[in-house]
Amino acid sequence: MRHPLVPDLLIDPAGDGRRRTRSLLRRALLSVTALLLAYALWPYATLWRLDAAARSTDLERLAALVDLEAVRGELKRKLNKDRTSSIDRLSDPFIRWVEEGVAALGSEAVDRLVTLEWVRERLLDEGASTSREGFIGRLTGARFDGPTTFRLTIGPRDAVPVHMRLRLSGNAWRVSTVYY
Repeated sequence: MRHPLVPDLLIDPAGDGRRRTRSLLRRALLSVTALLLAYALWPYATLWRLDAAARSTDLERLAALVDLEAVRGELKRKLNKDRTSSIDRLSDPFIRWVEEGVAALGSEAVDRLVTLEWVRERLLDEGASTSREGFIGRLTGARFDGPTTFRLTIGPRDAVPVHMRLRLSGNAWRVSTVYY
């Protein structure tokens, strides 16, 4: 006789409760595995969209994938020695670029120099004759830094690679840090 307060899983008149429990656990495990796999692949899908946007001449496509204020904010924090930043060690060419910008533009250098076009140039091979080549083929590193950050290295490590960080913002991954 079925009791109204006892779930069906605990009542096993036919003896198949263990089978039903194993089936439910198997489905739950498959669901969790599928969700984890989808989450792990999500930033890579964003990289494909970012690559297509960089190769495109339409900066609106790129703007949807780049948090320009976050990129500028990270650079400003790195340049301000009293604040912490997620940017690692800067390359000599990058430091020279910043020094030239500050000399020419003063304190507004980062806001005026760090544009979507600048981000696009960092993504694309500066030596390429066209922008058709994109950056996917030049990726030398792509990994999670944490549950909501994904780090990229573009270009050979023995030269001056470009480093980028994607951050999960709302329901989308967006570029939040760019330096070389």
